[in-house]
Amino acid sequence: MADKSLSRRDFVKMLGTGAVWLGLSGCASQAGPEKVARQGAKMPNFVFFLVDDMGWKDAVCYGSSFYETPNIDRLARGGMRFTDAYAACPV
Repeated sequence: MADKSLSRRDFVKMLGTGAVWLGLSGCASQAGPEKVARQGAKMPNFVFFLVDDMGWKDAVCYGSSFYETPNIDRLARGGMRFTDAYAACPV
């Protein structure tokens, strides 16, 4: 009779393969973006700026006279501006 014990190496291979398949199955969505978005429904637009060392008054729309920021100003005219932001851990 053949030895049917599972070696540690084979166990780790099977566990890794199973983890990869489980991870990839979560990436495959059943409903693509064309199925999720309703026809005629207006999707909201968000622009998030993640900028290093930009002060609150560095854009013209917030009162800068030194820098020229025409694209940021155009976005600010057509949308909503936020004036207060707080960081719990400003590192």
